Amino acid sequence: MNRLSLNSMSQHLPLIGLLAVQLLTGVILTPLFNFGGIYLNEALSYSLQEVSFVIALGQVVGMVASLVGGSLSDKRGHKWILFLGVSLLGASAIFYLIRIPPIVIILWCVTNAGLGLSVVSGQGYLTLATTEENLGVSSALYNWGYTIGGAIGIPIATLILGDDNFAALGIALLGLGVLLSIIATTLPVLHTEIPIKNDEQTSTGYGVLLRRDIFILIALRFLPTCYYGVMTLLPLVIKQVSGSNATVALYVTGSSIFATLTQLVAGRFADKLGVKLPTQLSFVGIIVAIAGFILVGDSVWSLFVFGFIGIGAAWSLSTLLPGMVTRSAEPEIRGRVFGSLHLVWTAAMALGTLLGGNLIDVNFALPFLIVGVLNVLALALTVPFFEMTQRKSHEA
Repeated sequence: MNRLSLNSMSQHLPLIGLLAVQLLTGVILTPLFNFGGIYLNEALSYSLQEVSFVIALGQVVGMVASLVGGSLSDKRGHKWILFLGVSLLGASAIFYLIRIPPIVIILWCVTNAGLGLSVVSGQGYLTLATTEENLGVSSALYNWGYTIGGAIGIPIATLILGDDNFAALGIALLGLGVLLSIIATTLPVLHTEIPIKNDEQTSTGYGVLLRRDIFILIALRFLPTCYYGVMTLLPLVIKQVSGSNATVALYVTGSSIFATLTQLVAGRFADKLGVKLPTQLSFVGIIVAIAGFILVGDSVWSLFVFGFIGIGAAWSLSTLLPGMVTRSAEPEIRGRVFGSLHLVWTAAMALGTLLGGNLIDVNFALPFLIVGVLNVLALALTVPFFEMTQRKSHEA
């Protein structure tokens, strides 16, 4: 009995280790990104326009890193690319100790590169660290690393930072970065046991993305993320409508809790009944939320109700994504697939934010009307996607 318990525990060690890495990543990442722009503005006297340029530059670097990381993960294995990514992320916290602008900008780009590498390799490692029957719940717990890690990291970072003690914050984050790297090195190297079937799986190029099922999968990531980009402006709209920071805080806290719960429900649902139905229901949830914004307008209660529904549905889709990848992509190409998905996620977030920023003041419903059309298209694309993956599973 003891031997069986030990064997069962050893089987779960890769997943437990990965979840620990993800949680600590969230603790470090949230203060880095939330206070980074403030540091540029206050310590280096960058204007808001200059801060936005540095942030955008970092996003471009992160997009490139996700593509490189995806290819390297398929070639070298997910564990060591994950280790490289989190090590870069932790080491870049020295950003807060330096006031030489070119070096600070380089370190900000290193932060984003580390994020791109760790996201891609972490998701790839997740698909090997758990069984297909438990992938939904495991994915939900994995995503909790960002939300719960942020909930832990921000209050502690705020306490350390005080009014402007960025150096102390940088030292604390560097220490956590060392711990993060140590934990990452203890993760076992996981290999797929599925034999390689063709040349596209042994190469490290991105021609595999031209496959119809993979192309549709990328569209299913891009289209709803445009909506989520618009939603990032919702706290600002709530502040304008209510005039209360407390109301904004209530929305952000409440929607985060709701999203955390919906991730777990969606993951459990997917483990029991498969990923198809919860994916389609998540798209329906996004479309319902969009319809609510268009029809009811921008009253405080409607922003809360339909904001909660939309955020919960969007985070559910993120939880279901690894399951969709395992259905369409062989283990040997998943690094590249996850890399491409992270790239289109970043691009769609930027596009959605720009769309909302330029149109919400013109007409509140207009950006939601546009992303509503995109998500109706995405819901329709789930039909051929799951038909193709179903045929593939029968042929395997």
